Amino acid sequence: MKKFNLKLTLTCLISAIFITGCSAVPKALEVPESTALTNFSAAQNNAGNEQGNQARWGGVIAKVTNNAKNSMLEIVHFPLKPSARPKQGDETQGRFRVYFSGLLDPIIYKEGRSITALGTVTSSEDGKIGEHEYNYPVLKASYIHLWKDIQNVDVRITQSPFWNTPSYWRHPHYSNQPRRVVIRNSSTSSSPSAKKKK
Repeated sequence: MKKFNLKLTLTCLISAIFITGCSAVPKALEVPESTALTNFSAAQNNAGNEQGNQARWGGVIAKVTNNAKNSMLEIVHFPLKPSARPKQGDETQGRFRVYFSGLLDPIIYKEGRSITALGTVTSSEDGKIGEHEYNYPVLKASYIHLWKDIQNVDVRITQSPFWNTPSYWRHPHYSNQPRRVVIRNSSTSSSPSAKKKK
């Protein structure tokens, strides 16, 4: 009984450590607990009242523009996980623009990459998505976190047609079956991140 309790306790402890590690927010994206962050929909519906407030928004890069004195990212918004990583899905609340006072190299900050930005809400801007008129909520970023693409690896055993033959089990090479590795890319831990120059 004691062994069972010890195993259960260790399992719970390891699980708690794993869950905490997975949901850790990158240090530069952290804010004091008392900080009220403006959510995306509030800025989208009433940007005038939210100007000057702090916000942490994320999503997927749709466009990169480097201006003379700053860089602009157009982001397809997705809600954030507890780790502050964007949770991609088939629906989005819209798009926003992030301005950063420095160069964001489009080879690194390229379309399709996931980012999370921390900064201050400023006045919204009119623009277009294709031919569609669109009003963009705007975030002046003090920090931009670029997320790495994680590769999901599935390893499957390709079985021999003789696998179910009892005589084959005794064969010295029956366990050395060929394995097929399937790698799937998904946009999700951290990579080069941009901090605002002071």
